[in-house]
Formats: sequence, structure tokens, C-alpha cells
Amino acid sequence: MAIKEILIILPTYPDAPPVQTMESACYLAQVLGAKITGLIPQLSEDVSTWPALIGTFPLDFPRLMDEAVHGSERNAQRLAEEITKVASDHRVGLDIRRSLTVLYGAADPLVDLARLHDLAILPIPEIDCFDRNYLEPVIFGSGHPTLLLPSGKGHRPLRQLENVVVAWDFGREAARALSDALPILTKAKRVHIFSVLGEKHMRTTSGSGDLEKYLGSHGIKYGLEEATLTEGTVVECLAAEIAETNADMLVMGAYGHSRFREFVLGGATRGMLADPAIPIFLSH
Repeated sequence: MAIKEILIILPTYPDAPPVQTMESACYLAQVLGAKITGLIPQLSEDVSTWPALIGTFPLDFPRLMDEAVHGSERNAQRLAEEITKVASDHRVGLDIRRSLTVLYGAADPLVDLARLHDLAILPIPEIDCFDRNYLEPVIFGSGHPTLLLPSGKGHRPLRQLENVVVAWDFGREAARALSDALPILTKAKRVHIFSVLGEKHMRTTSGSGDLEKYLGSHGIKYGLEEATLTEGTVVECLAAEIAETNADMLVMGAYGHSRFREFVLGGATRGMLADPAIPIFLSH
């Protein structure tokens, strides 16, 4: 599958992502020869859409909401200007979509738009200031891969594809992620296939030779690395591999469990999303 249409969601509340998020997205689009749709959802000033709060918290809620709406409007304007400039600098085609949204709104419009793009990019600011209610719907409902871009202190923008780590366990989700990420893996200088042994039984009749044949047919040279889990967690093993290889991106399957028509992220997936050190390419 080629990646030719990329959707990036640029939240305007409570905080707007930094310009490095747009630089990362445009760099990737440039490498892949893709176009970008920038979705900028802005809080509606319609009072009827504001949530009704019961009790005395906070007494000045209407004033706080009014400030939030105007802050969202300012952020939306700034983001539109920044992504226009960054896309132009990278010579990437850009389509800006401005929309109105509500506080704690449904993720359906985002999911619907993501279904008509090859890749959805979601910025992940600092965890304590970010409403992530649309993460799981987009990851599990779009039918396409998602790239999570961390930002803030200690996170560098995506400016190269020197090393890409692929979390591999021969399972369905990992296979889907590997296949979806092929356009990126073919651009990477080094691909590290990484398996954690001992955490769960890998049920497969395939071997490393089959994996080599599959990747070789796509012109991808890789190194196969394994770690045995004797203590700690899979997340810690992945974090150690990322640090050791100085990885620019992690590719992994998004594991989830369906409960009452909602998805609950699997342990390793949720652990990596808690505070991702590098961009994470997810497929379900």
C-alpha cells in the first residue's frame, strides 16, 4: 500500500501542538511523496454546545469557557499559518480543513475523515494536559494506520529515518503493522525487527526465513534481534531497544480487546502510548 494521503489532526484546546509536530508530518510527507490534509478543530462559541455542570464547580464556568473558546480560535489561526509555511518549505501539497467542535465531543468526524486517508497523524503533547478521547476511535476505527507524534521537552522532531524498530511477534496485529509500514521501511536506512521472547507464546509455523523472503521481496534489509523477558515488562524491553538503536520510529501492532463495542488497549500498546519517546506507527 502506498501512502499518498496523510491526515494530521491539530488540536486547538487545551493546548496547540508545537511547530515541530507539523515539521515532522511534512518531512514524512516529503519523503513519501504524499499530500497532507490538516484538520484544525476549533471550539464552538455556541453556548448551547457547552457542557452543563452540576453543582458549584466552577462558579465562573461560563467565563472560563469563553476564554477557552477565544484561546482555541487564536490557536486555530496560528496553526493554519504555521502549517501553511511548513508545507510550503517542504514543497508538500496541503489542504486545510477548519471545523467547529465541542468540549468532550464525539470522535466520529475524525474517524470518518481518517478512513479516507492512508495515514492519520495524531500529536501527543504532555500527557497531563491532553484530552485523548479520540485516540482509540481513530486507531481502531479508521481502518488505516496511525502515527503518534510526541512533542514537548525531550522529544525531537522526525527529521530522518536512519533507524526504524519493528516490534514483531508473528501475530496478526504485528503483521498488519509491518505491511502498512512498508512504504516507510523502504525509505529507512536500517530496519530492526525486534521480538521479546518469554512474555507470551508465539504461535506460528513460519520462521525467520519466511520473514526474510517477505521483506527481501520489498527490497528491505533488516537485522533480527531478540530479547528474553526474565524480569521487567515488554514496554521496558522495547524502550531499551529504542535507546540502543537510537531509533527514529517504532512500528507496532495496536492490540485491543472489544468490550461493549468499545476497545480497550492491550498492555504493551497502552504502555508505549503513556509517554512515547519517539513517533509510534500503529496498525490494528
